[in-house]
Amino acid sequence: QDNPDGRLRHYAGSPWLTLDALRDRDRLRLFEMHPTESGVLAKNLEQTSRQHLRQTTIYATDGFEGMKALLPPPTRRGLVLIDPSYEDKQDYRRTLTAVKEGIKRFATGTYAVWYPLVQRREAADMARQMERLPVKSWLHATLSVRRPSTDGFGLHGSGMFLVNPPWTLEAALKEAMPYLARELAQDDRASYTLQYVENPAAGKA
Repeated sequence: QDNPDGRLRHYAGSPWLTLDALRDRDRLRLFEMHPTESGVLAKNLEQTSRQHLRQTTIYATDGFEGMKALLPPPTRRGLVLIDPSYEDKQDYRRTLTAVKEGIKRFATGTYAVWYPLVQRREAADMARQMERLPVKSWLHATLSVRRPSTDGFGLHGSGMFLVNPPWTLEAALKEAMPYLARELAQDDRASYTLQYVENPAAGKA
């Protein structure tokens, strides 16, 4: 609905994408540590429906710490999205630790981690360590929209790593990723990767 003509001109943030997907029985918990941004988020939420207001709680605190108190959820079903700014290099380590601790508390949950494709060792190291997690299944997708800059700075794409992904997601991404790489391309180096791995033995550990 944000792009009625089918062209990718507008992108809603993760809270709005999640709100659009919520069912009546679902609950959304949002963490934003920056006081200004959490205030903007709250004001934007006020513009939505009463139903969304009832379903959503915003915490103006550190999400890495805040998620611990919410796992496991009462329903024993849930998705945890982790998408810090990574402006602090420690965010890579904290993200990996949060996923490891989350799995211990809530092994059957789905964990989705966004990370930037940048020329920084920490980003590649975190992705490799995620692939070694003792989980039943994982999916790793990356999308590059341009060639890396010659000075080594800047974002040239994004990665998403999912632990216990929905079983339909791989097939959906096989269709979506070529389209996204084509539509979002900024030069001839635009590309994507998609890897899905199952490890049933890990789910019994």
